[in-house]
Amino acid sequence: MSGLRLLLLALLACLAVPLAAKAPAKPVQLDQELYRTVVERVRGGEDFYPATMEAQRQRSYPVQPALAVRPPTMTYWLALLPSTATRTAALIALLFGALIAMRQSLSDRPPTEALAMVALAVAGLFGAFFPDNVYLHEQWSVLLVMLSLAAHRRVWLMVGLAFAAVLVRETALAWLAAIALYGLWQRDWQRTGLAAGAIALAAGLWLIHAHFVAAQVRPGDLTSPGWVRFGGLPLVIDALRRNLVLTGLPGPLVLALVAASLAAMLRWGREMERTAAIGAAGFLAALTVFGRPDNGYWGFMAAPFVLLGLPLIVRELRARR
Repeated sequence: MSGLRLLLLALLACLAVPLAAKAPAKPVQLDQELYRTVVERVRGGEDFYPATMEAQRQRSYPVQPALAVRPPTMTYWLALLPSTATRTAALIALLFGALIAMRQSLSDRPPTEALAMVALAVAGLFGAFFPDNVYLHEQWSVLLVMLSLAAHRRVWLMVGLAFAAVLVRETALAWLAAIALYGLWQRDWQRTGLAAGAIALAAGLWLIHAHFVAAQVRPGDLTSPGWVRFGGLPLVIDALRRNLVLTGLPGPLVLALVAASLAAMLRWGREMERTAAIGAAGFLAALTVFGRPDNGYWGFMAAPFVLLGLPLIVRELRARR
């Protein structure tokens, strides 16, 4: 019981920090307004694809290629709820559930180490408490990823939750791929096969999504300039600063801390940390190639996981004294 109280105190301590933190960049806010408009239109009875395409046209957003249009999963879910307040309450409830699940999955660790890992994860989830971030797909998807990692002892549940995360935000594919790679590493063919099957199914559903998007495209619709920009380490650093521990730190120190943490997760971590490290490393590597300067908010997908290795480093240093 004391562990749960400490977890809640750690979360409450982090809630105060975003009040003074720098607000998300303007493009993120505009995205939120777009997604909120689509949710309300779908709740009002409109079909997702016509409503989304029209809303993007009205804001001079590109509607092609299909990657310029988010999948409908989150919109349908939020449209079931009557208001921003109830949707935010659902997001916060999911956040608490994910943190409790993570703490329970660490029940075999020393309490101090487990709580330190939970606190570091909390530091990467502060975006959920900004106004209207409930309409940001990353906020929902990353919590499903966290639940997936916490369910690592139940492979079907782990893969199913990661698959759900991909249906909300395609970039969660990094963690579904990480499950498959970890399965190959451990020669766990069931894990690898399930994850590979989920990837194939997600790809098939995305092709259906792309078909529906293409059916709504009109002559003269804007086309995205693309995301292959080779932004390199500056975009990675910007994305990593979505973890409060890393906010404001010099870029080289951010990279050093994350690199040391991911290495520790692979070296001394168990299944959860290793899978998280593989997924985060793959996601960050992709950011060096994909993403525009205003896409740093994609970092919310990795922010809760990139520092989970720091308590492991502390443990090893103490053991070697």
